[in-house]
Amino acid sequence: MVTKINARALIMDLLFADPDAVMNSRQFLLAAQLFAISENNIRVALTRLASDGMIESAARGLYRLSNQAKEISEPVANRAQGIKATKPWSGHYLAVHTGVLGRVDRTALKRRERTLRLNGFRELTPELFIRPDNLAEPIEQTREHLINTGLDARGVMFVASQFDDAHRGQISKLWDKKALNERYKKTSQQVQVWLAMVSELDIDVAARESMLIGRQAIPLMLADPLLPEPFIDPVLQRQFFSDVQRLDLVGHQLWQQFFQQSLQGGEGSELPKAKLYT
Repeated sequence: MVTKINARALIMDLLFADPDAVMNSRQFLLAAQLFAISENNIRVALTRLASDGMIESAARGLYRLSNQAKEISEPVANRAQGIKATKPWSGHYLAVHTGVLGRVDRTALKRRERTLRLNGFRELTPELFIRPDNLAEPIEQTREHLINTGLDARGVMFVASQFDDAHRGQISKLWDKKALNERYKKTSQQVQVWLAMVSELDIDVAARESMLIGRQAIPLMLADPLLPEPFIDPVLQRQFFSDVQRLDLVGHQLWQQFFQQSLQGGEGSELPKAKLYT
């Protein structure tokens, strides 16, 4: 488990846990103590994040995420709404053709390839990206999301129902089934072991560990391509989603307890064990 986190990441992780919340500088400083981050580093990070447009002041000493931050990191900010709904797979594929967009603008190229990858698309042939058509949302909604996160609106999106034998054989190799299933299994096991013993930990230790474990597990959930069977094992996938969402909820509870008890008890007071609520 990664044991370090910097001031900037700590602040953003705390704010993304509840994107509409307002936090005060005292909370950031309390959290920083758990990671041996200095008060000066926190204050510098707050100033720089505000300058970068990632956070904004709600009042003196109070901070919240900016709309820019929510837009840039939309999957993170909206993760409390759950994983995108899927539907039974019919064998069809969503396809995006980007040939008209060109590759001269390297920044635009990087943005669109990033958003396509994060949404489960893989490049079957040059400029043709596909994914199984198993998302429950309409194709227009998927296209709008891709455009909002980096795809040029001139890209052509359509549903492909049939491929020739040569390309059909390549499709199953676009996603690493073994690696995805191993990721599901390994992450679930790690999260389950931690959740089974978290109530034995002091609240400050539990809050700290929940963030460190969450920093590894939650991005994997948010970046999951949401593939159907036979591309992944659906039992492992469902368990993975369930465990990571449970970790996210527990982590949020622990940090709320930590702040409440730290502010009530005062500096140097002994903190109780973690308490979990289902």
